Amino acid sequence: MRSTFATVGAAVLIATSAVLMTACNDKTGTPMPVTSVSPAPQGAGQPGATKPGGVDTRAFLRSIGKTGWYEGFEITIDQATVTADGFGGAKIRVDITYKNTTTANKTLAVVPAVQIGGAIDGGAGWNSPEVPGKGSATGDITASVKSYDTPEHLLDTITILYGSAAENQTKFPLKTDAKVESVAPRTLNITGKLTQDQTTVEITGATLTPSYTRNEAGKMELALHVKFIGGGGIAAGGTNISYTDFSAKTPAGSTEVADFRGAVIELLSRNQTIDKAGNFIVFLVPSPGTGPYTLSFDAAKGEKPAGTLSFTVS
Repeated sequence: MRSTFATVGAAVLIATSAVLMTACNDKTGTPMPVTSVSPAPQGAGQPGATKPGGVDTRAFLRSIGKTGWYEGFEITIDQATVTADGFGGAKIRVDITYKNTTTANKTLAVVPAVQIGGAIDGGAGWNSPEVPGKGSATGDITASVKSYDTPEHLLDTITILYGSAAENQTKFPLKTDAKVESVAPRTLNITGKLTQDQTTVEITGATLTPSYTRNEAGKMELALHVKFIGGGGIAAGGTNISYTDFSAKTPAGSTEVADFRGAVIELLSRNQTIDKAGNFIVFLVPSPGTGPYTLSFDAAKGEKPAGTLSFTVS
């Protein structure tokens, strides 16, 4: 008798797996409720069963396909699954792809949050992988609810959040027709040279991205890639160059000193060129960051005329 029960149980499990695989491999991209029944333990009653001896394990899959940006990542919410727990509630899983747009290995510095019906779920779980530079990896977010009406409506009430309201927050509503709230980073075509005495600074490109530092909502980071060229008249021992030697007159009319998050410090020798991929001079400016700028370079601290360069971010 034991071998007969084992054979029947195995057959049920195989049938269950086949149904679930059919749901996961749906190619239409549309929500598709699927019902499967798993065997109940002998002598145990199961709340919410689809029929005597079974547990309600209906899975509802919604393809999301929404993309936003945060902390150097291009983040795509791929899909969301709602699975009934058999007790009137449900488990939620959101599958995510993280594309690292930088050249360094990165992991998100923040914990993504799940907002359900306007309230943050403090019990949500997450998997945010370390992603190699210019690479991609998958992660997920999980949550649960004790009760719900339909899986469609439940997903319509969920938003995935990166960052708090005090930051430049990125929001992914799972409702099909709702738009992502996120600011895409921009690559700017800014080039030019500034010269002070024997030192030439060449701007070879720039980026404009939201700041993701706490309490900097509404701020942007303007990052200018710099190359340093030393002249033949530089004294023995070289000349020191620091990010604090740079300032910019912004579109708002204020003059801002370069920020520490672009902490460039170099010793430039005679006839030397320093061109490092990570050398960026960064300015924190009000969003949207567009308008005319005048960049100044003064390593001589006012003892010699500063080098200047004017450009416009449009």
